[in-house]
Amino acid sequence: MKIKFLVIATLFSAIVFAQENNSYFGIKAGYNLSSLRSGDVDNRNGFHVGVYGEHQINNNVSFQPELIYSQLGFKDGDNQKIKLDYIQIPLMFKAYILKPLYVELGPQVGVTISKKEETDFIIGTSTKTSEPNTFDWGINGGVGFAINPGVTIGLRYYYGLSSAYKDSDEFNTLFQAFVGITL
Repeated sequence: MKIKFLVIATLFSAIVFAQENNSYFGIKAGYNLSSLRSGDVDNRNGFHVGVYGEHQINNNVSFQPELIYSQLGFKDGDNQKIKLDYIQIPLMFKAYILKPLYVELGPQVGVTISKKEETDFIIGTSTKTSEPNTFDWGINGGVGFAINPGVTIGLRYYYGLSSAYKDSDEFNTLFQAFVGITL
């Protein structure tokens, strides 16, 4: 119930912001390179796709809530791949340093929607499903260009602050490259 409320509230705020003259609504997609902060595992390649609403607070600062489907995970040495899929809600504050260049910073909460562990053997693949922590939260930072008319390109780094698994000190990390298009 709390998850549904959070998703609905984010979408509502994006749509409300987009109704004002100094607000925009758009879609975004891009590449993910994720891992765990421990550094003992290899990266997983993935993608993300979602919607955003950007509300200009003044000429140089804006607020951008997003609703994103995102693939995270990692490879654990012996042909084992951990695939984590999340619904993420970043709440980004953007500062336009020298237009079109901006920097962004903000919190993010994520909800795990699926997890698969795949192990490759000589004669096939074994798939197992287990449960990570339901919620993941942390902080995002990034840089980008808002190119007119209505195209944004950027890079973002996510630093997980909650453990990805119960009773462990493993935290998600994520590099993203993305393109956003204002609708």
